[in-house]
Amino acid sequence: MRFKRLKIREHSITISRRIIQIFAFLIINYIILETILQINLLSLEGLVKVLPILNSPRNPLSQGGGILEYIFFSMAKGDFPFFLIAVLLLVLLFTNRFFCGWICPIGAIQDACAAIPTKKRKFKIQTHKTLLNMKYVFIIIVVIIIFPLGIAKNANIFFYNDFKAQLGVFVEQPIGFFSLSEFIFVFLPYLVQNIFLPAQFGALEFGGYFILFFYSLIIILSVWYPRIYCRYVCPFAAISSAVSEYSFLKLARNPVKCVGRSECGVCEDVCPKQIRILDEPFDFFTGKGECNLCLTCKEKCPYDAIDIKFGSV
Repeated sequence: MRFKRLKIREHSITISRRIIQIFAFLIINYIILETILQINLLSLEGLVKVLPILNSPRNPLSQGGGILEYIFFSMAKGDFPFFLIAVLLLVLLFTNRFFCGWICPIGAIQDACAAIPTKKRKFKIQTHKTLLNMKYVFIIIVVIIIFPLGIAKNANIFFYNDFKAQLGVFVEQPIGFFSLSEFIFVFLPYLVQNIFLPAQFGALEFGGYFILFFYSLIIILSVWYPRIYCRYVCPFAAISSAVSEYSFLKLARNPVKCVGRSECGVCEDVCPKQIRILDEPFDFFTGKGECNLCLTCKEKCPYDAIDIKFGSV
């Protein structure tokens, strides 16, 4: 019994995070609870309508969407969402990427894939660094398309309507094409419902097949490469990583306790985001904004050398 208590204590952070992830997943996708428990949770709709994490606004389980989706959707309509941008910045400044590591449903799904007992793999350092830029390319594409559209709304309404018609569904869901949430909760269910209808399935265009292949591959690779979508594709990760360097909430290494890579290196071995923690300053480390604050490094550090700190220094 004492041995079991010690094992629980050693994994207390992971256990706590898993409980919070499951709870958050069910609250965000409250319709699952409504179906199972036969209760009315419509009051939760306002609570989860806009979240500081990426979630498809067409997700039938949550009835909500990520704050980034609403920001770009507002821009596409010609409105500059100062309030939403301010809220997003404040959330990131005070919580860093805590929502990514502990709350995000798509993060929870990836962690569930990574929990499958397999030997975890890592990309070569240079390959990893190159792939990290992919999500920035995606977000730049969205900005290049959506921002001029919003300007056109206030400059020339006829050009705006024509431009909007050319963009089609992209205007209604600017983040949707880069969203694993959209794929899992919207695209995949639609495909499953129509898979037994050859006429419908055959009508899927090239883009549909590409999305099916790409995100299916992402989910499969998540078993061997933890948080692969968060690392290389997620648009919210691109925005938040640019801000998290300035966040008040950080992780730091104790220079007295930390013995370095040659004698230990456990923190880097267990980091699901493949962050080179021991190359970063002792004062704080974010892996250039990639750290999700999952605290796996803190939990596994044999020297208790990693601390949570809050402040501007």
